[in-house]
Amino acid sequence: MYVIRNAMYEVIFLGRGGQGAVTAVQLLAHAAALEGKKAQALPEFGAERRGAIVKAYLRIGEVLLHSSIKKADYVIVLDGRIIDQIDVKQYGKEGATYIVNTKNPADWYISIDATSIALKHGLVVAGWPVVNLIMAAAFAAVSGAVSLESLLKATAEYVPKRYLEANIKAIVETYDIVKKLKIS
Repeated sequence: MYVIRNAMYEVIFLGRGGQGAVTAVQLLAHAAALEGKKAQALPEFGAERRGAIVKAYLRIGEVLLHSSIKKADYVIVLDGRIIDQIDVKQYGKEGATYIVNTKNPADWYISIDATSIALKHGLVVAGWPVVNLIMAAAFAAVSGAVSLESLLKATAEYVPKRYLEANIKAIVETYDIVKKLKIS
């Protein structure tokens, strides 16, 4: 079982333009709402282009603040190469949990090979593996902020039917993999 640090989760998704970070936080907020929790999905838009680093924010809690998230409890990185390009730790609070899509483990983050899972399930759009919901599932499994059931229900409402079965299989696989990890 994972420790719930407080009654509010603040999360930053770091991805690349076109990877679906905004969709991931919207889906997670919807999953939280399905459980009767309050949630905010806060996309950050600017002059980003496909491939540029983008941020999307998520807040789930009993009382929500109407302010931006400066430092998060969880930082989710959709493309592992980002950790070589920017200081990802600048986005985390002291004691933050980092979840990174990479095959390369490190002692400061939880690694999940979301790219391989996406490829296994045929989740590729315009030549890019689609890892956003896989990483959302990893966050859900680590944090306990939303249940697998709510995540799947929200996915069924958000994802086009032609991609639904593959996404559901990838989400369940990821959730199971992450739940089996020994994370302190």
